[in-house]
Amino acid sequence: MQEYKCTITEISKLNADTVYITISCPEIAKAAVPGQFVNISADKFLKRPFGIASADTEKGTFCIGVKVVGKGTQEISSFKQGKAVDVLGPLGNGFNVDGYDDLVLVAGGTGVFPINFAKEYYGARGKKITVVQGFRTQDQIIMSDKDSIVSTDDGSFGIHGNCCDALKTLDWNSFSKPVIMTVGPLPMMKFTGLLARELNVPCYVSMEQRMACGIGICLVCVCKIKAEAEGREFDHKRCCKDGPVFPYEEVIW
Repeated sequence: MQEYKCTITEISKLNADTVYITISCPEIAKAAVPGQFVNISADKFLKRPFGIASADTEKGTFCIGVKVVGKGTQEISSFKQGKAVDVLGPLGNGFNVDGYDDLVLVAGGTGVFPINFAKEYYGARGKKITVVQGFRTQDQIIMSDKDSIVSTDDGSFGIHGNCCDALKTLDWNSFSKPVIMTVGPLPMMKFTGLLARELNVPCYVSMEQRMACGIGICLVCVCKIKAEAEGREFDHKRCCKDGPVFPYEEVIW
């Protein structure tokens, strides 16, 4: 983990409120693994955290997706090609896929970005990939392809329902040593984990909390993690430093 002076090489609009930004930084592109994130500088605000959406080691670039939800993301979404930015990263831990053959990647909201990186990274390394995505409406669908299993809350595209409804359509008997990896809103990840428990399938969640420093100092992003092994009911773990990826069963929801 280090702070780099980087340059925005490309920016494109995905829908009315979301942009996709490509940033030149060979060091982060080479070191990043799925599940990690970066902190991006803004001119008027603290750095903002974004899950890494893609990395190209040959070009020395990585990508992030930015959905406008406040003044900080509004500023970053308006950056132009060629702008210099300070980037701290890669931060946090990644997904652990050792011992698993079939990766079921479940994304909701801006979780589609880190899930896209996982699809690219592990697919290139021979893992079998199934992507399940949940959106509110058809006009919110991004980072999807013909192989993705898509659900919409209003039924305007794909399966009428949420990610769990989509997961229930899969033939779980066809998988060999499956694992579920999910990124998205907390309620979505909670219920995805409950379904994984019913299916007796391991599940890892990426805890998307508000962050400030990104390196474990400020303690803004703590979440409750079970700690019976240490003789305590729970412990507070930092999502930026100890996470953001945790086994579902360890999180106190």
